Amino acid sequence: MMATVRIRRAVLEAILCHAQAESPLECCGSLSGEAGLITQHHPMRNSARSESRYEIEPFELFQFFRDLRATRRKHLGIYHSHPHSEAYPSTIDIQQSFYPDCAYFIVSLKDSSTPRVRAFRIADQPVQELEIVVEI
Repeated sequence: MMATVRIRRAVLEAILCHAQAESPLECCGSLSGEAGLITQHHPMRNSARSESRYEIEPFELFQFFRDLRATRRKHLGIYHSHPHSEAYPSTIDIQQSFYPDCAYFIVSLKDSSTPRVRAFRIADQPVQELEIVVEI
């Protein structure tokens, strides 16, 4: 049985919009919530300004963690886009997966008419795909 990750529909839609708006560059951001449900998306700047990798702007990440403490929400995920490739973690994505308890969402815009979103647990090898459960 595949492990799951729960996310609000509005958050998933916001991730897709962010990916499309930043294309052809990769977008990135963090996800938070409570009780295992992702309820907030936090778009961040990709300081790498790249079509093939992302690097969350350090100050924005610092602010995100400060806000989490103030609101008592949990860091539940990270997202980014792959403008030209499949929604699967690249070698760099795996090497830079510093949050083993988070779900990693990847949006593929390879076929721009039908973006694809997949989620993964990247704690170690092998990468584990998560079933995305969308809630209202």
